[in-house]
Amino acid sequence: MTPTDLRRYARAVLLGSGVPEQGSTSAELRAAQFAALSRLIPLMYFILVANAGVLVFTFHDRAPAVLTWLPAAVLAVLCLVRLAVWRRRRSAPVSAAAADRALKRTNLLAAGLAAALVTWSVQLFPFGDAYEQGHVAFFLAVTMISSMFCLIHAYPAPLLIAVFAGIPFMVFFGASGVDVLARTAIDVLLVTSAALVIIWIQNRDFVEMVNARAEASRREREQSRLLRMIEDMPSAVMTVDPESFRINYANRASQALFSKIGYLLPGSGGTLVGLSMDVFHADPAQQRRFLADPGQLPRTSRLHLGAEILELQAAAITDSRGDYIGPMVTWALITSRLRSDERIQQLAHYDSLTGLVNRHTFHERLGLALASARPRLAVLMIDLDGFKLVNDTLGHRVGDALLAKVAQRLQQRCAQEALAVARLGGDEFAVLVAADEAEAGERLAGELVAMLGAAYTLPHGREVRIGASAGVALSPQHGSDSDTLLARADIALYAAKAAGKGTARTFTAEMQSRVQQRVRLEARLRAALENLAGLFVFFQPICDIATGGVTAREALVRWHDGRRWISPADFVPVAEETGLIDQLGTFVLDTACRSAAGWQDGARVAVNVSARQLGKGTLVPAVEAALRGSGLPAGRLEVEVTETALLCHGAQAITELRRLRELGVRVALDDFGTGYSSLAHLRTFSFDKIKIDGSFVRDAVDRADCAAVVRAVAELGRRLGVVTVAEGIERPEHLACARDEGCAEVQGYFLGRPVPRDEDVPLIARLDAQPADARETGFSRLGALA
Repeated sequence: MTPTDLRRYARAVLLGSGVPEQGSTSAELRAAQFAALSRLIPLMYFILVANAGVLVFTFHDRAPAVLTWLPAAVLAVLCLVRLAVWRRRRSAPVSAAAADRALKRTNLLAAGLAAALVTWSVQLFPFGDAYEQGHVAFFLAVTMISSMFCLIHAYPAPLLIAVFAGIPFMVFFGASGVDVLARTAIDVLLVTSAALVIIWIQNRDFVEMVNARAEASRREREQSRLLRMIEDMPSAVMTVDPESFRINYANRASQALFSKIGYLLPGSGGTLVGLSMDVFHADPAQQRRFLADPGQLPRTSRLHLGAEILELQAAAITDSRGDYIGPMVTWALITSRLRSDERIQQLAHYDSLTGLVNRHTFHERLGLALASARPRLAVLMIDLDGFKLVNDTLGHRVGDALLAKVAQRLQQRCAQEALAVARLGGDEFAVLVAADEAEAGERLAGELVAMLGAAYTLPHGREVRIGASAGVALSPQHGSDSDTLLARADIALYAAKAAGKGTARTFTAEMQSRVQQRVRLEARLRAALENLAGLFVFFQPICDIATGGVTAREALVRWHDGRRWISPADFVPVAEETGLIDQLGTFVLDTACRSAAGWQDGARVAVNVSARQLGKGTLVPAVEAALRGSGLPAGRLEVEVTETALLCHGAQAITELRRLRELGVRVALDDFGTGYSSLAHLRTFSFDKIKIDGSFVRDAVDRADCAAVVRAVAELGRRLGVVTVAEGIERPEHLACARDEGCAEVQGYFLGRPVPRDEDVPLIARLDAQPADARETGFSRLGALA
């Protein structure tokens, strides 16, 4: 039910009447006319037959029978037939359409009958003397006027009788040349005119009466319908007497609500109807002023009833003239709704896990702070180092608990000075503080990094340690709007993480320049990958330390952007961060497999797999496609993965490696010793090869501890049946150390630099002005030292 329906019903209740007028329908009027006419039709037919009989009695011995008895007999039969038809219709329900047809037939019959009676009378007129001719005039006048009144409810039938009987009557008698008859015609004209006026007035009153009766019936039906609707509707509605301010109507929902909270209302008694509205307001006098003045409505008020909150909405009800007749009140308990609204607001502005403000609210508060009179501000962007590892290995529940602990530390440290502390998403946080000096923001960032790096004790006594990096942007030095400050704080955070994590950095113009260079580098790399322009795969040999023979070659990607060679250390991280690593990795894999398929020595080819390529389900299909497209046997392909890749993707990574093993592909663990949980990985997956990070091999010459690490890994490999490869062999003493410590294979510049494919040499020569000293293999050196 709409508010308009409610107001219409309330108006009906307050006025004690129905709903607003809308008038009767044509069907209702036709039915009423038919019913009234059916009561007068027998009288009209009786008058017709009686008058005709008297006239026949007067002329039966003067006029022929064909003009006396025959017309009278026809008229009598016609009247009896019509009378029978009307009596039958009176005893059975008649539809509106049937009543309309009956009325139309009555109008036509009235006109035809009037014309026939005039014609009959005129034919009899010459056969009588003055007295008998006067009887004809009297017959016509009485029959015409009585028929008009009998057909008063079949308007315009009376008018048709006046036209088809009255006018010929007056013309005929007026032109008879007899003064008495002429004056009689004038009298009949006056009487007929008066009768028509009376009939028109009576017919108008009849129509108005029918309309009023139909409207009353419709009002009653509408009021009953509205009453049922308002009684059954879920909203609590009541109307109020505007003089006593007492409730004079309440629907079922109102009664139910009152039974629920009535005991909380002071002096409410046991019933709602008749209750004063004063109990619904802390200041009854003020409420009465509002309810008495329609200019103050609509109005909403709330009443606290213990733990519940009651809301009342009062609206003004007016009659058809616009006069105020009283208020209508809808009321409801809104405690749950308010709590839901508060929850929605909380979710809209605060992070549900940590209770800190979210990104949207932080952005708003930063904008307000910049628009205020605060001269200097510092925005600190903080990212947790190592959180993803904890979240992936220990589970999301532990990760959530850790984030809550981080938020707690930030709030405790920044409660006094921070304008806002926010969780922006994931493991990224932000702090907004007033910083009159640039050093203040930097100092706070350093403190927060140190504080967040301390160990965390989580539920069930679990202790976890992570780190944090922070970036700082200052206002107005680094920007005067929210977007610029946040972007530059993020740039500073990126620089802090690039510097080795666990540090804080303040934005500088040089950082902005590096970011812009990185963006340009991404654009150039994306263009290069589209047409593979300037991308090459070089191969570096891996040699058997005993024989010097090449057992495998590692595929290394190289890129010349048309101006210079770009270091893989620069463009590979960009590819990983921008999602281009899959496309780049597929290029290296396809090129490596096609090249290895043409090697005559049967050496294997080793391809590095980025951590970003694992865990997505795309690596195995890419390997299958490369092997299928090149025809390379699966046993000649080695896939190298780092410990970081295994830590990031855990079980998913192991599953993919096992699928590669099922294909026959060999799997090597690269950069062993630089990550976490290396022994656990060796136990979880049976690797074919372990590659010892070059930093241990190079330092083993001068440091006994590094030599011990190389020796231990080589011994572990022998016991596990795994080939160990010493990387970073750049000098003869490195090679000698690797042999002494028991490594099976070696790799490094001393043995051979990465070289391009033969078909790429001419193009590389054109790109590089200086000839590349890339074909030196170092195999003779290896043999001399053996």
